[in-house]
Amino acid sequence: MRKWLIKKARIMLCVIGTIFFTLFIWTVWGNKALMANTVAISSGRIPAAFSGFRIAQVSDLHNAEFGDGNAELLKLLSESKPDIIVITGDLIDANHTDVGIALGFAQESVRIAPTYYVTGNHEAASPQYDTLKAGLECSCTVKKQATENKR
Repeated sequence: MRKWLIKKARIMLCVIGTIFFTLFIWTVWGNKALMANTVAISSGRIPAAFSGFRIAQVSDLHNAEFGDGNAELLKLLSESKPDIIVITGDLIDANHTDVGIALGFAQESVRIAPTYYVTGNHEAASPQYDTLKAGLECSCTVKKQATENKR
């Protein structure tokens, strides 16, 4: 009877360990994977001027880098040929903030398409938010000036 209980306990530990290991791998992959999804929306309420309008949404980067200087992400964005890029929060990680990574990405994204930014909870919690905000405003100004010079 005792050997049977020990064997059962070992099996349960193996099963639990396998589950935790799988969840760990899935979590790491989910936070490091670069994914693109395409969604087509049609509605009579959308003006005809927006027919074929492409919006690239970037969210929850948390200071992640996909390639050197986010080259892989920027390439994917460029290949998508968006009309605008929207960054919808958590460009930085409040606990491990690197404003340089975030601003580097923003400065390159405005070269692809006009880029718009909305703060997330990590920006709100970061003591470096003012630095990030000033840098993002500077990136937008550079893009606006470059666009005006082309006219």
